[in-house]
Amino acid sequence: MEARDLIDMAIDEDPRAPCLWVPSELWPEFLAAVGRQPNAIGVVIYRNKTVREAGPLTDITTRRP
Repeated sequence: MEARDLIDMAIDEDPRAPCLWVPSELWPEFLAAVGRQPNAIGVVIYRNKTVREAGPLTDITTRRP
């Protein structure tokens, strides 16, 4: 599965969560897939969610790692 698919699945599993944390290993692939770059505070708005880089060796989560 690609990074964007995994992130879409995480959003669908917890639709009420305002934020999503993505592992560093998937971050560049996700950015390329959505064609965006992080804003000044390091987030991307995707599907009405704030998506942030979580750091290496983490899981995709809706809670702060």
